[in-house]
Amino acid sequence: MKPHAECGPCLIHWVFDRAAPHTADKETAPLVRSIVDILLKEVSPDANLGALCNSTVYAVTALTPGLVGHYGNLKAKSDEHARTFLPEAATYIINAATAREGFERSCFLAAAANVSPLGAPSGAYTFSEMRSLMAQQGSRPAIVGDVYGAVRASNNILYVPDNAGEIGFDALVMAQLKAMGKRVTLVVKEGTFFEDATIDDARFFDLEGLVDEIVTTRGFLAPADLEPDAARALSEADLIMAKGTGTYEALHGEPLGRPVIFMLKIKCAVLARETGMGMGTVVVKVEQPKGRKRQQKVNVEVKVEVEKKKK
Repeated sequence: MKPHAECGPCLIHWVFDRAAPHTADKETAPLVRSIVDILLKEVSPDANLGALCNSTVYAVTALTPGLVGHYGNLKAKSDEHARTFLPEAATYIINAATAREGFERSCFLAAAANVSPLGAPSGAYTFSEMRSLMAQQGSRPAIVGDVYGAVRASNNILYVPDNAGEIGFDALVMAQLKAMGKRVTLVVKEGTFFEDATIDDARFFDLEGLVDEIVTTRGFLAPADLEPDAARALSEADLIMAKGTGTYEALHGEPLGRPVIFMLKIKCAVLARETGMGMGTVVVKVEQPKGRKRQQKVNVEVKVEVEKKKK
């Protein structure tokens, strides 16, 4: 996704609010300078917003060693909170009337669990709104496109989670994928990246025994800036399932050549414009690769021309 005008100030706040409370006073000014310098050097009309986020996080992590302990503790508590909901959530999925509805319910829960605010989290995520969703209270999550059909048509799926805690709800989606006979590769962060899920969070929910492969990446899955294993996993997938704002910013609009199912909560005006959804909406949306419709039209025209020649 290309950056909008509002993305620069938002990115500064997003990184600074998370890092500043854990930064020594003497490092606060260098912290701000490092963020602004990256924006000045790397922002362009063709920049990838996910890659910009990566650059700023890498820079502030080097200045803020206290981040590791703080977010490690927060994520452990989020994982524990999520685990208390999973039996109830699994029952909600099982009780669906059809296989399609069950799969969509799992995606709704995963998307609704994307509760991380744009500002710094004030504590561990409790996921209390999950019960409201399962009771069908409040606004129903929006599903855009044939999400179930896109999964049925795919074999090798790359699953990109977002935060700790909510990765437990992602596990419910991945269990559905495995029950459908799909090969699933999970991508998690290799180390501390604020509250994002790492290999430790995947192990907490026993995902090593559920998926076919787990690969790690340093930051968001920006296609032009990937480690070899993550790049290979991306190239081998015929469908990507992507959670959260940062992953949307890294993958939306990129020439990936395959469908992407985005699952997230709309938390800013930019994403509202990009998705066509209102602020606060929980969205599960399949995006087909650019050019697919045009290619289909060309194929039809060629077929018609061939039929004419036969006559």
